[in-house]
Amino acid sequence: MKNILTTLVLFVLCVTVAFSQEKVKERDVKGEWKMIIDIDFDEIEDEIEDDLKEESWFGWAVAGAMSGLVEDVLDEIDIKMKFMDGGKLKITVDAYGDEEIEYGEWYINGDGQLVIIDEDDEDDDDDVWMMDGKNLVSFEVDSRGKLERQQVYMKRL
Repeated sequence: MKNILTTLVLFVLCVTVAFSQEKVKERDVKGEWKMIIDIDFDEIEDEIEDDLKEESWFGWAVAGAMSGLVEDVLDEIDIKMKFMDGGKLKITVDAYGDEEIEYGEWYINGDGQLVIIDEDDEDDDDDVWMMDGKNLVSFEVDSRGKLERQQVYMKRL
């Protein structure tokens, strides 16, 4: 019985360590990253279908078309972020061949989380980024301080 309990405790510890996110370090962030928006459209369509079971066929058709449209639009958008010294950030968005460049700032908070400050975003404190292997993964901070993993991450270029 003692061996089973010890094995179970070790297993739980290993799983916890394997799925935990790493604190961000400045040296890990500097450089150029590509943003990936990884939305599971099949899951979204299933949720929409469940929500619209009692609705008209027209509402269901519109919802399905919108999901496909969003997927097509996301395929045409390329977002790159260049993290520079002094907390400076260059954001390059290429959408349908048109390139737009914006600037922002970044810092690492006391919890080891990357915070990106975009001049257009007033709710900067609601989103943080943490390392997950070699990727930076976006998390939303809820009102109780709990982190909820988002479907957005960045890969180093």
